[in-house]
Amino acid sequence: MLRFKTLLCAAAVAAAMTGTASAQMADGTYTGIGQGRNGELAVEVTVKAGKLDAVKVVRHVETPGVSDAAVANFPAAIIASQSTAVDSVTGASLTSEGIRTAVADAIRKAGGDPAQFATVVAKKKAAKKLIKENADIVVVGAGGSGISAAVRAETLGAKVILIEKMPVIGGCTALNAGTLIATGSRYQREVMKETKDSPELAYKDIFRVGKNRNDPVLVKMVTERVGGVVDWLIYDMKIPYGPAATQYPDHSANRQLGVTGRSINFLGLMKGKFLDMGGKLMLQTRAEELVRDADGRVIGVRAKDADGNTVELTSKAVILAAGGYGAVKSMLPKEMSNYVFYGLDSETGDGYRMATQIGAGTINMDLVKMYPQGVETVPGHGLAATASSTDTMKKSGAIYVNRDGKRFVNERESLGVLTDETVAQPGHIAYIVMDANAWKEYTRKSLEDKLVPNAESLMKWTKIVNNGRPVMAVSEKLADAAKVMGVDAAQLEKTVAHWNSLVKAGKDADFGRQITGGLGEGPYYIVEQKVRYQTTLGGLKADARMQILDKAGKPIEGLYGAGCVVGGANGADSMTAMMNSWAIVSGVVAAESAVKTLK
Repeated sequence: MLRFKTLLCAAAVAAAMTGTASAQMADGTYTGIGQGRNGELAVEVTVKAGKLDAVKVVRHVETPGVSDAAVANFPAAIIASQSTAVDSVTGASLTSEGIRTAVADAIRKAGGDPAQFATVVAKKKAAKKLIKENADIVVVGAGGSGISAAVRAETLGAKVILIEKMPVIGGCTALNAGTLIATGSRYQREVMKETKDSPELAYKDIFRVGKNRNDPVLVKMVTERVGGVVDWLIYDMKIPYGPAATQYPDHSANRQLGVTGRSINFLGLMKGKFLDMGGKLMLQTRAEELVRDADGRVIGVRAKDADGNTVELTSKAVILAAGGYGAVKSMLPKEMSNYVFYGLDSETGDGYRMATQIGAGTINMDLVKMYPQGVETVPGHGLAATASSTDTMKKSGAIYVNRDGKRFVNERESLGVLTDETVAQPGHIAYIVMDANAWKEYTRKSLEDKLVPNAESLMKWTKIVNNGRPVMAVSEKLADAAKVMGVDAAQLEKTVAHWNSLVKAGKDADFGRQITGGLGEGPYYIVEQKVRYQTTLGGLKADARMQILDKAGKPIEGLYGAGCVVGGANGADSMTAMMNSWAIVSGVVAAESAVKTLK
């Protein structure tokens, strides 16, 4: 009883304080500023009669598909509760926090006290229900692999339930450009006019980039099946693929495709096809446990929905497409603490946990996919500026240097080489050094890829400082920019002079880079290039049919995997476009294998 009275008193005090703060707020519309996942966002808050009447996100640079639910739903939750202390939207916590901060900023501008609008609102607890559904196949996870598996299974006549713990589909696929390899496809032969590529050549490329840590069974499967999957997507599903806008150098043949509108468009189109065919999509439904029969066969999934209800899904087969575990630091190698995460906080290894609980085997758990050219715009999180840096190197005389102001690599090497070489530098960091011409290219590509909404947003990087070091510096004098970045200024000037002499001679005698110009007049721009990670390369062990194997190497009946939940296909590193290729191809193969068991 005493505790109850105390809570009532606390609530009364909070209400009184909120009322006082409300009276201080002047009616009107105020714009607050916050920091989202990718950068600054702006929120308009309308105050009427001392209350929050409307909250609207009016400007942001968040990732489409990932941030949509937060932008749409989080402001409404604030209005409904008259409090900023509402739960963040699952999987979009950084966007949610940015909106929360912006609303507090607007309250302050209206003359109110943000602290008085930060009272936690008690929720009414509804009685929990048991929801039962059944299907031929249950697919867990609606990212690239899961949506591909669900659509393929539907086209083959199966009844499918697709569950996703997030309020939106996409997973980490929503973050990528949507590239595929076209090896062996009719499209590659007839449209790309590539006749020398083959599954065998792609196999060699994948193993080379993967540093021979790949599972040969899975590599053979994906290189032999990808051509047919590409043609199915282009000619049957009518997904708009074409040659990729940025062609990366780690391929030995012309095989890189890109989807119009990036992966966000792919996901939306595939979702539409799945629903049109009668598929059932259950969002905000988190799988917790695999259900088995007396013989150990997987016959369904037990999950929880957003209201805490238990959801029991019974099926003849289950496809795990629940993604990796990049957001779980305790599951990652210790050295990953040196790098920045650019993935989603929803990458929590749920599929891995459920499968290993019933004895699934694993492979390559020490491996994580790393990329170069990250920019730490949010502490601990890196923006993926790879295409901007890559295109700038192709079309200008920009160079990479380390903290000592020295070049250390052929700037046009593959992403894997650039990653390894950046890791080897002091502080595991590099810098791209650009003149005015190179900066134009960097800006152009950043805007084309919607990395930022406008050129002014890039310039705001000069105000971001992490651990005492800025993200970017701009100056009319090269030495001044170097000093701001903590780069050896005298050595950098020598490096640039030497580089320009190599350009004049027409040959990079140091690293063999193709000459595309030198560094000319300022202003000079220096931007950090940090190693970033998202996707885990280890995971569950699977066979060529994508059936999950136990620790003894025997198939677990009724259980299939696709995408990052399965390890081994990409070895210690993935060739450009291979992570997405693996997701889609493995999803299709898992679906085809699962459907065969229905007969």
